[in-house]
Amino acid sequence: MKFTKLTSSVLAGATLLSILAPTATFAATSTTGSNDAASNDNGGTKLPQTDKTVAGISFGDNSDNGNTGYLRLQMVPHTLDFGNHKLLDDTKLDFTADGKNTSLPTNNLKASYEGGKTNETVILNTKDKDLSKVEGTAWATVVDKQVTRKDSQSNTANPNNTTDPTSDFYEGTTSKAGSWTLSVKSVDALTAMDNADPSKPTSETITGAKLSFDNTQYGQTQQVAELTKDTQDATYTSDLAKVTPAPTPAAVSSINSSFSTPLAVGGTDIKVAEAKDGEGQGANVFGWAPSNIKLTMPAGAEVTNAIYKANLTWTLSSTVA
Repeated sequence: MKFTKLTSSVLAGATLLSILAPTATFAATSTTGSNDAASNDNGGTKLPQTDKTVAGISFGDNSDNGNTGYLRLQMVPHTLDFGNHKLLDDTKLDFTADGKNTSLPTNNLKASYEGGKTNETVILNTKDKDLSKVEGTAWATVVDKQVTRKDSQSNTANPNNTTDPTSDFYEGTTSKAGSWTLSVKSVDALTAMDNADPSKPTSETITGAKLSFDNTQYGQTQQVAELTKDTQDATYTSDLAKVTPAPTPAAVSSINSSFSTPLAVGGTDIKVAEAKDGEGQGANVFGWAPSNIKLTMPAGAEVTNAIYKANLTWTLSSTVA
């Protein structure tokens, strides 16, 4: 019996040792040798090796037009999509930028003029409470940071210049918000595109088409960088905090609630909004529900199976004398 107990104890110990004892190893490429220029065990790129993956998703229109400055036109509706339709009914000539033929829903073929199921009129996504009125609209933005304008002379040639913060700027320039106008005009007539290359216009044009913007909405925010996501706006909040006395933002008082323009070559500027002296500090957003942007075709117009396009130019100009 004693022998049996001893045998059991030895076997148990042997089993335990077999688990803990190292087994034979087979060397792969060593990290040290891979980094050693003399040996270069890997015969190529040293270890450890790395590479990157980018996972992306986007929402809305976030394209940068490249404008810079204390006062700039930051965004306009880049696409107004009036949809794809079966035909042009001479009694139902109104189309809206959500891709619909007003009063004739049976004529709506596809939501996008390019034949897709998704309408390409982009709307604003924002959680800024100050912009609640323009959320969900096709929008244009004017950024006015003129109150933070810095006088280079006060920092270099004339460090003691505190009485005139814009002494080295052109006469009439101030460190106040406002004194600007936003306008829009037609560039050309509604023109059929080449079906083989939709970026190329043909000689076919439609005379008498009209574009209308109704029920203009307006929002003003001091959260400029949060809206634009532009690095040039990153210091706006801190720059504004240095302005003394602290300016009080005033809304743009002159806004055109409804306006329209014929789609024709060399159109006339139509005023969208005008900020008077002291108005418009921060980001000013003007928006239109897609259903309030209307393309009216002329009666008797003849259309073919084609994409028709027209272009607009938006202009931000200073009204300083």
